[in-house]
Amino acid sequence: VVSVAKDIKNGLRCRTEALISKQESNSDRRIIMTDRIIKILQSEKIDKYCIYEERRESAELFLVKKKADLMRGKDTRDVKLTLYREFNKEGKHCLGSVDVFLYSEMDDVTMQSLIRKAYKSTLYADNPYYELPSGSGVCEDYPDAIRSLNITAVKMAKALYSADIDENAWINSAEIFALRNTVHITNSNGVDVKYVKESVKGEFVVQSRLNGNDVELIRQFEYDSPDEQALRRKCEDAIQSVKDRAIAVKAPEDLSAYPLILCDDTVGEFLTFYTERCNASYIYPGYSDYECGKDVCPDAAGDKISIDIMADVPYSCEGVEKNDHTLIENGIIKTLHGNHAYSSYLGIESIGEYNRIRCNNRGTDEEVLKEPYIMVKSFSDFQMDAMDGSFGGEFRLAYLCENGRITPVTGQSVSKNMFEAHKNMIFSAAMYNEASYSGPAMVRIK
Repeated sequence: VVSVAKDIKNGLRCRTEALISKQESNSDRRIIMTDRIIKILQSEKIDKYCIYEERRESAELFLVKKKADLMRGKDTRDVKLTLYREFNKEGKHCLGSVDVFLYSEMDDVTMQSLIRKAYKSTLYADNPYYELPSGSGVCEDYPDAIRSLNITAVKMAKALYSADIDENAWINSAEIFALRNTVHITNSNGVDVKYVKESVKGEFVVQSRLNGNDVELIRQFEYDSPDEQALRRKCEDAIQSVKDRAIAVKAPEDLSAYPLILCDDTVGEFLTFYTERCNASYIYPGYSDYECGKDVCPDAAGDKISIDIMADVPYSCEGVEKNDHTLIENGIIKTLHGNHAYSSYLGIESIGEYNRIRCNNRGTDEEVLKEPYIMVKSFSDFQMDAMDGSFGGEFRLAYLCENGRITPVTGQSVSKNMFEAHKNMIFSAAMYNEASYSGPAMVRIK
């Protein structure tokens, strides 16, 4: 840890101080493209639009073993401009739309040319008509208090490497990104909102050469604010896992008879089955039959799912205010979500689209870990298909428990279907918490 801290401090001090000075300047944080674009829209007589302007700042730290290899900062601005046109086609009331991406380096002539060409193409998108989100036109300014991105990146690096103390496994490399997104959303129907979102994310590779094997595992992380203890615990867990992977044996070919246990962030990915099938973009075309009041699994013998959807930002990209909502309670759908267009088509309240999950189910670890079982700790690539319910993938590390013995195994795959799996699920008391998912750290599927 001392080595990492000294390397960052001595080798990158000048660059870090310059970046901190730049990023902490409030006067430099103002977004300036929206006014230019509105003037162009007025000159082109375009009266329906949504401007999503975003400034993305980052401090990026790259480390190899225990040495800082590179620290850099980025500061970019761009706009996603959505143009709308109301028209009638063959007796159908339509609202065509098209997205245009504009960048701060563009001059007004270039932007006007792109907007003019894009607006013509709105006539080819004959979507059913809907009203754009509305607002009061009153906009609060950005908060003055901001966190130094560079200091955040360095703190998280120290926390990560504080767990790198094992002789038989170590951190091979790491990437840490401290991020700040400053967003301004304006539309032609009175929406005018701003917010600042900070986060820290990255990945690291752990390595071991136990048992004559040279193996690596990759772990990713993301937090809304610096969580040094959580990152240290994740690294400790990864170091133990890579040692187990080095001594793992080939898994049996047929694992279908064993109850399956999913762990950590994979539980969150597993539960996206429900958030996707509750999305208006799935329901309107007929891909999902979910509706409010429906029991998602009336014949469940195990825990009936209870999920909240959580706001990751104050407003959707269309300017719709986002809040936390109960999605499913004891198996009963309470809320549907989705973008404004599909929500309008379904006739439901427009609350935005959500990807962040909080699972409220609680069980006992003893029940989850009742043998026999196959617990997958590290997938090569876990997949969940909300359309047909299939999920699974090849795993790099799992633990096979039977006859009182736990054996690390590798080199096999597991697959199940959610329409059967959610009839008998048991969740743990142990908890897991990251940006995209919070809830039980394990789920047992019989």
